Amino acid sequence: MKSNAATIILLASSLAISSRCVWAQSTGAAKHSKPLTYPYSSEEAGTLSAALARKDLDLRAALTAAPESAELLYAYALVLRQEGKAHDSLAAYTRAASLRKPTAQELRSVALDYVMLNDYDDAIHWLEMAAQIDPQDAEVLYSLGRCYYSKDRYQDARKLYEQVLAIQPRNLKAEENLGLVYDATNEPDKAEEALRKATSWADAGGTDEWPFLDLGGFLLDHNHAAEAINELRIAVRIKPRRAESHEKLGRALLATHDTSGGIEELREASHLEPENPRTHYELGRALRQAGQIDKAQEEFKLSQKLYAAHSQE
Repeated sequence: MKSNAATIILLASSLAISSRCVWAQSTGAAKHSKPLTYPYSSEEAGTLSAALARKDLDLRAALTAAPESAELLYAYALVLRQEGKAHDSLAAYTRAASLRKPTAQELRSVALDYVMLNDYDDAIHWLEMAAQIDPQDAEVLYSLGRCYYSKDRYQDARKLYEQVLAIQPRNLKAEENLGLVYDATNEPDKAEEALRKATSWADAGGTDEWPFLDLGGFLLDHNHAAEAINELRIAVRIKPRRAESHEKLGRALLATHDTSGGIEELREASHLEPENPRTHYELGRALRQAGQIDKAQEEFKLSQKLYAAHSQE
């Protein structure tokens, strides 16, 4: 069995090599993976705040005085990830790992840097290592399940979500994502049950729109547009600037013959995400349904142009 010192050296070397690979990859095509429906949690969003900026400054000042402090380096690497600076964060984690073996949560944070870089293979590698360190860490297991899901490894994802729910029986995200797995594996009854359970645990007046958006999208895709509308309206109310919520609500309204309402929602979705070809296509369909043929053709042409541009990327 390797000594702790040898393990730390091996880990630091492995992180450094993996980090260099991602740097090289970022100049070329990203690894293929199934796009995620939503961020793994708010901490992965990479948004700046005054408090985060202050923490960044404080940690940099502290590291100037103590550059070999593993604790400060791990803390700084986390802040860099939260700021959306994945490459810088990985470099900081590499330095920290040369000083102290990382915890399961610290390896999870390394993995989430790779998620931001669309490198799910490396993310899975580090999350599997984290799960070996702490098999009862629900956050590690959940994140690993999300990565498996993104690579279409549905049965592996299901096992992870079930493990999370065994540890935390009312883990909303695990239940919600279990519903998505059931839907992906053609088990609609189980999917609906899980998604409805997740929304029953969710706060319609809170800040997380995804349980309602996922249930609404499921109902819409399974020809229950009228039922979907209420869930999608909640999602829109919680996060008014999420284009996907407006797009799905627009489609649901059109399916229930509310053409003007559908057009309004689809226009908002196309305003929020002007480069999304699907939204322009759906708006074109709505305008054609309303008899606005010329405007519909404009949206169809724009959609076709955007699809062509995306196919060449």
